[in-house]
Amino acid sequence: MTTYRFARRSEVAGRSVYDHAPGAILLSAGSAYPPILPDVSMEATDAATTRTSETMQYGPLMGLDDLRDAIAAHVAADGITCSRDNILVTNGAKHATALACRVFAEPGDRVIVTAPTYMSTLQIFRNQGVSLLAVPQDDVGMRSDILERRLETLAANGEAMPKLLFDVPDFHNPTDITMSLERRRELIDLAVRYGFVIVEDDPYRRLRFEGEPVPPIKTLDQDGVVIAVGTVSKILAPGLRVGWAIAEPAIVRRMALQKSDGGTSPFAQRIVASLMRSNKLQLHIDEVATRMCQHRDAIVDALRQELPTAKVRRPEGGYFL
Repeated sequence: MTTYRFARRSEVAGRSVYDHAPGAILLSAGSAYPPILPDVSMEATDAATTRTSETMQYGPLMGLDDLRDAIAAHVAADGITCSRDNILVTNGAKHATALACRVFAEPGDRVIVTAPTYMSTLQIFRNQGVSLLAVPQDDVGMRSDILERRLETLAANGEAMPKLLFDVPDFHNPTDITMSLERRRELIDLAVRYGFVIVEDDPYRRLRFEGEPVPPIKTLDQDGVVIAVGTVSKILAPGLRVGWAIAEPAIVRRMALQKSDGGTSPFAQRIVASLMRSNKLQLHIDEVATRMCQHRDAIVDALRQELPTAKVRRPEGGYFL
């Protein structure tokens, strides 16, 4: 039998969280609820017939201009001011995070994460060979006071400072914690003071069931230290594989040059742009939020009945409990 000389990064092998037996209901991954996956037949037909010169070719490196403009309008509702020059279209949010890591982090560099953090991102960081600086959370997000003390210790000892901080501030994966406005401001202050960049992964914030939204960290960024990462995976369909990064033009341009995919699928981009330009995306978000709220109530009620001694945080939105 052939003996393969695998790279060290491939030594960790196992099952994907998305591998499962037919008919199984996954509680370990944030998959879309099948009955409410969107009907995009009209948008797909338009993309495949009247726009073939755009959708059947390699896509522009930065993404379709029309989609980038639509993304700028989409995030403006959250208070983020940007133009197409700040936006890079990617193959989902994880792709954007991986590109940010490639641009900023060398093997051995430190990346700050919450404990726990999004499991798929851990694989990205492991593949890049970075070292993780894990910071605990409380009910209002990452403990910025603990992070500050650790950064002070690193600086005092003359050690290399972290290059990146990764967090999911709204309806955190997997804890569903939403970071407070005060903590967001403190993270910005630490990023400016210690010279690291914040990767704000924010796929869930539109799926709020109740309570008041907190401004994205990107809205507080006056120094260009935040890369806002978004996706349509949770608000539309993960199979479209369309996401984005919003940052200073110098950052997103470098990220784009790290892409090796020939450009994110212009066919999928055109579908998403059409849905963003119409009211269909918002109507679908409303439907997803309504159904996720029903699922939250059902599982919280079931846990209270079947595991009455368990402590359960009742999330105000998102996919996770």
